[in-house]
Amino acid sequence: MKVENSLYHTFVQNHNGLKGTTFVEGNEGWSLGVSSSLIKAPGTNPEQLLGFAIATCFNGTLRLIQRREHTAEDSQLRVRVDIVKDAVGYKFIIDAQVRMPKHSSTDAERLVSTALAECPVAKIVKQDVDVNFRVVDRFEDDETEPAYGE
Repeated sequence: MKVENSLYHTFVQNHNGLKGTTFVEGNEGWSLGVSSSLIKAPGTNPEQLLGFAIATCFNGTLRLIQRREHTAEDSQLRVRVDIVKDAVGYKFIIDAQVRMPKHSSTDAERLVSTALAECPVAKIVKQDVDVNFRVVDRFEDDETEPAYGE
């Protein structure tokens, strides 16, 4: 499918599900070993990739907005992605914590609201009730090691 006025496109392939590799076609040649988050095995998993996408795109959008508004570019993101069972399989629960130490909480909330309207990844995920973007003074939940479930 061709998309009119596309600014960029990429193709990513996976042939073996959660065992093996996922790779970017073409010159970029990025390849990752993949695995399931529910077992302790080498390789990255969809939760990590989703967290990377949200943190990178949303913080990039925040920084563009801060630059556009000639304000301090101080945004930082920490995204927690959990997988839980639901009625028909699994679902993700996402908690994106946003820090802006040089901004008041009112200004930070306004910037986050603007970024939610502009960020392409946020536009995809924010429709889900299990996705939360929130301004914090410090990152909460010091747990950094993954917890493997069943």
